[in-house]
Amino acid sequence: MTHSSNIQKKIKGIILPLCCVLSLLSGCAQQRWKEPLAEDETSNIVLLINNLQETHNSCPESLDADARIFWKSPAADSGMIGYLQISSPSYIKYIITNPLGMMIYAFASDGETFQILNTFKYQHIRGNIRSLITRQKLPLVLAEGDWFSYLSGRLPPYPLKIQQVTRDASDQTVWALLARSESSKTDDQRWIHIDPQQQKLLGYLFLDTSGKTLAEISYEKQENNGENCKPKEKITITELPWGSEIRIELQDISTATQFNQSDFTLPVPRDYYKQLQP
Repeated sequence: MTHSSNIQKKIKGIILPLCCVLSLLSGCAQQRWKEPLAEDETSNIVLLINNLQETHNSCPESLDADARIFWKSPAADSGMIGYLQISSPSYIKYIITNPLGMMIYAFASDGETFQILNTFKYQHIRGNIRSLITRQKLPLVLAEGDWFSYLSGRLPPYPLKIQQVTRDASDQTVWALLARSESSKTDDQRWIHIDPQQQKLLGYLFLDTSGKTLAEISYEKQENNGENCKPKEKITITELPWGSEIRIELQDISTATQFNQSDFTLPVPRDYYKQLQP
C-alpha cells in the first residue's frame, strides 16, 4: 500500500466521524423553554398572537426586493445576488442576472411545484417541491410552510390553534406550539417565538416528534418606527443538516405591487432542453 493511500485512509478516518458528530450536535434540541405557562398567562399570549395576526393580515400580501442569499456549510460558503418576488402563501420567484441585466438563472415556485431556468446549460427543469427538498437533504416540514410569512416575518394568515405556550429559558419572550394543520404530511412540531412586550414575531422553530431541531428561522432586530407591515430585512435559517445555515438580506423592499399566479411562471425558450423531475 502506498504512502498516499495511507494518508487518505487516515483523513477519511478523521473526517467521517467528525462529520457525524457535527450532524448530531447540530440536530440536538437545546433547552429553549421552561415549563408551560399558567392558564391565565396562556390566554393572554393567545390573545396577543390573535391580535398580531389580525394586524399582519391587514398588510400587503406580496413584496419584491433585491435579495442577497448566503449559504454556509462545513464544506463551503457561497452567495448570490438577485431579484426576489414573493406572494402569499408560497409563491416565489428569484432571478439572477449578469452585469448587463440579462438573466442567467431563475427559480420559481407556487409552493407545490418548481421551475428552474439555467441559461448556461440551456435547460428548463420542472418538478415537485417536496422532491426537491428531499434531494437537497432539507427537512420536509419546510416544504409545507407559508414562505411569504417566513420571508416577510409575519404570522400565517390561516386560523392558528395554539396547543401550548412556554416562557423562554433565558429571557421574557415566549414560545407557542402550533397545532398540526390538516394538510400537513409530517408530524413535525411548529413553534413560533414571540416577544410579548414588543408584540413582535421573533421567528419560527421546527422540531421532529422526538424534539430534535430540524430548522430555525429568526429575524434580526430592526426599527419599525410604528410600521406594523414593514417586512423583515434580514432572515436567518439555522440548525439545518450538517450545521448549514442560510442568510437572506433584502434591500429596496416594495409592497406596492400585487402579483398574480402568472407572475410566478418561467416561459421556456424554444431551444431549451426540458427536464421533468418527479
